[in-house]
Amino acid sequence: MDMWGLFAHVSRTELEQAVHRSYQNYGLTGQFELEKYEKNYTSVGGFIIHGTYSENIAGKTYEVKTRFKYYTRFSENKTYGKTDAEVDYKNGKKIYDVFPELAYLGIEVSPGTSEFLKTLDSSIKDPKLPDLKYQGIGFEFNNQSDNIYLYNEILEENQSKGQALQGMYPMDAQYLFQKEIFIPTFEFQYFVPKEKRDLLYDDYLKELEALMKEFFANQPLPRGLYAVKIAKYKEDKLVNDSGVYYVRIENRQVVKLL
Repeated sequence: MDMWGLFAHVSRTELEQAVHRSYQNYGLTGQFELEKYEKNYTSVGGFIIHGTYSENIAGKTYEVKTRFKYYTRFSENKTYGKTDAEVDYKNGKKIYDVFPELAYLGIEVSPGTSEFLKTLDSSIKDPKLPDLKYQGIGFEFNNQSDNIYLYNEILEENQSKGQALQGMYPMDAQYLFQKEIFIPTFEFQYFVPKEKRDLLYDDYLKELEALMKEFFANQPLPRGLYAVKIAKYKEDKLVNDSGVYYVRIENRQVVKLL
């Protein structure tokens, strides 16, 4: 016990067992390697665990970094001695909400995903805008989609067949794209012109929307919802790389910046 009222002497074995229970609850059968753990009293009231989860998928072993919270606050009976994933399981959370990194992996390595992304990427004809530089493509898994029930249907069918990642593999990226569950993400560098560096946020969004409409005009992309990730620069200095916006494209043009 220490001044925070927390049991600070948790063994590595205890933490590994807690993580194992977390995966076992959801039927995940891969391996976990604990890499490090540290105390965190302020936001967690316990420990943060870092490690790597690995599983054989279609004859190949894949690894993904993962992270857990482990609660050691005596006063919290419902969470004491548990990981956040164990608490989530008791509260009925879905596997893809608890392990989004594994849901992402399941889509990423599914047959057809990389080909679909390459097709979208090769469709882009860079209009050579002076302030906006196209960098490439990735994707997001949208577990907040109104159509997530369709993902659940596939998940349950995969589980009944004993598929990898407890049913989160395989997934059809093109089908999920049509249902706005798989969201292609275009990545850009935006070099803000000197005369626009002091724009208010609403004016910045208007400027960004105009750039997006110009960039995506007449691009041969299928209709749907896309994400746009902006790394914002002032001169050559990166000032923000966390800007993510959404655009709806129809008839080869942006119809809305969301």
